[in-house]
Amino acid sequence: MNKKSVTIGITQGIAVMLSLIVGTGATSILSTTNAQSATLEEPYFVEKGMVTTQKEIGPNRTQYTFAANGTMNGNIEVTDTGKFESVSKGEPAPGLLTTKEGVITTKDGSETANYTGIDVGNSTDYRGASAYSTNSTGKLSFLNNMLGIYKGETEESGNFVLREWHWK
Repeated sequence: MNKKSVTIGITQGIAVMLSLIVGTGATSILSTTNAQSATLEEPYFVEKGMVTTQKEIGPNRTQYTFAANGTMNGNIEVTDTGKFESVSKGEPAPGLLTTKEGVITTKDGSETANYTGIDVGNSTDYRGASAYSTNSTGKLSFLNNMLGIYKGETEESGNFVLREWHWK
């Protein structure tokens, strides 16, 4: 298997996410003198799914539900269901800010993990982070208190593919 690596500046990534959540002043609380980087190899989670509903909930705000099937750690088959809300950002920086909540369930239904995420991008290409929690003591136990970063691509039809890496 050919491994590809991606290097992410942790301080820069956190600064961008904080800026989106609480405003541009948040970046000043981070010291770049202690910047670290993380190397990401193969994704631990890959899923394919589709948007199942779409509803306008306010000016520039849309709520969606989704359902997906995926594989974690190469051999754990899971389903992923949840909802997300997108806020369209206007000029001078058009794009979307999306928050989401979901539940990962093993195919046999015996284990679950919850997550909350945030991403930025547009309707076809986006990047973000997910924070997980679970009471599982089995296959999904590795997700408890884990942070993943992901990249997703969505077609006009609503079908999507998402790849996620464990941020260690």
